[in-house]
Amino acid sequence: MQVRFAGIGGQGVVLAGIILGEAAAIEGLNVTQTQDYSSASRGGHSIADVIVSREPIYDLIVTEADVLVALHQLGYDTVKDSLRKDGTLIVDTDLVKPDREYTGAPFTRLAEESTGTSLTVNMVALGYLIAKMGIVKRESAVEAIRRRVPKGTEEINIRAFNVGFEEGSG
Repeated sequence: MQVRFAGIGGQGVVLAGIILGEAAAIEGLNVTQTQDYSSASRGGHSIADVIVSREPIYDLIVTEADVLVALHQLGYDTVKDSLRKDGTLIVDTDLVKPDREYTGAPFTRLAEESTGTSLTVNMVALGYLIAKMGIVKRESAVEAIRRRVPKGTEEINIRAFNVGFEEGSG
């Protein structure tokens, strides 16, 4: 499965991709994870690609996304053509107005309401993605969060992930 996260700098798009890749590796799946971002540290586009497969992987980047998770309009506009025609588009419904069928939730608002900060938007979106698509097990994602987020932020990030997972499970 080819997954592309797209947003802007500061939303944690790259970290979300790293955590998804780590969770897949925990389960013994083959995985590649790459990222691309503009030279602007905040406000420029940010993209993370994750390819997960039981078979060997020969692509380094997403060539035709099965899933696109868009957290900001700029990120969406930058990569929307990379989503397969029958692919799944997941968006932050407050920040992205797509021009095709989609699913999603107000990820940034959910992050702020559940953790007091929009910095956890990436974990809310990741939880939603995993609940909707079943790419990896919830437990593997939580373990990857514990391994990859900055020390001392594990619990707030897991709380945000769980909010997204519950939203995606409904």
